Amino acid sequence: MIFNKPHIVGALQAVTVITNSWAQSIRFYTEALGYKIIERGELTHIQKKTFGRHLGKFALLGYEEGSVVRLIETSNIGALPNRIGAHPWDNGLAVIEACTTDVERAYWKVLRARFGAIAPPGEFDFEPLGKQPTGVLKSAAFIGPSGEQLLVTQTQDCVENGEGINAPTTAVISVTTHELQSMYAEVLGSVPINDFRIKPLGKANNILGAPSEAGFEMCLMGYDTPCVGLVQHVYAEDSCTTLQTYPCDFLKTGVASACWQGQDLTLLRLKLQEANWQILSEVGLPIRGNPEPEALVFQGPVGEILELLA
Repeated sequence: MIFNKPHIVGALQAVTVITNSWAQSIRFYTEALGYKIIERGELTHIQKKTFGRHLGKFALLGYEEGSVVRLIETSNIGALPNRIGAHPWDNGLAVIEACTTDVERAYWKVLRARFGAIAPPGEFDFEPLGKQPTGVLKSAAFIGPSGEQLLVTQTQDCVENGEGINAPTTAVISVTTHELQSMYAEVLGSVPINDFRIKPLGKANNILGAPSEAGFEMCLMGYDTPCVGLVQHVYAEDSCTTLQTYPCDFLKTGVASACWQGQDLTLLRLKLQEANWQILSEVGLPIRGNPEPEALVFQGPVGEILELLA
């Protein structure tokens, strides 16, 4: 496979979460996760025209540096979560992924704030599909007030932010086949960096929400380093027949889009058109220091909505 020049060139900038329970969502991210409110505001006329006139105020939540959760309020009080009934790894823009130095401590902090967990902390094995040694991950999965799903993994490599959970490292897109994974390489120029297989163990499937008999692969795609770019979690093709697809939808609540720094967007626009990926807008949603950034917003093959900043 020939990899093109990458169009995603920076770390994750923002993950959009639509909420119709504003106070609870603010409390979830500040009290349970430990985030700070970085900026507040109101979506502009152009943003409301593009993404929905039912959308109103926003808040950027995170730390002094790094990515943010972009919380946006909807006036649709009856809106249901976009991924209602979904497992964390069903197809689409599935999960917000973050890290912590102590997943047990982070887990109890969320529960003490009276929010829910999908799965308590647990360890599971992974087998790299190369020469790297096997390893063990310790993770817990949570659910936010708007139905957004959050996977938190313990690692000593992340910088500790008190007792809280670090800012999101990526927004995970689940796809069913290697063919779709290859499309990401061809359209966005993201190359596989690490590829490993989660063993079909009970604990792993419990944490990841996978069918009990499933085994699947997780492929980190980016450019130069694992911390840059996009993560693809790809189920083994013989175990994905029961998985559903949940396209992003700004009319519902939960995770609605993810934003990275982009480059050479003129060429990317042509490649998106050739691949029949729908271009939605050339105006993005608020980021740090820029309430209305220039961006290429598009929808991918499993309904995921991505924003690449100009």
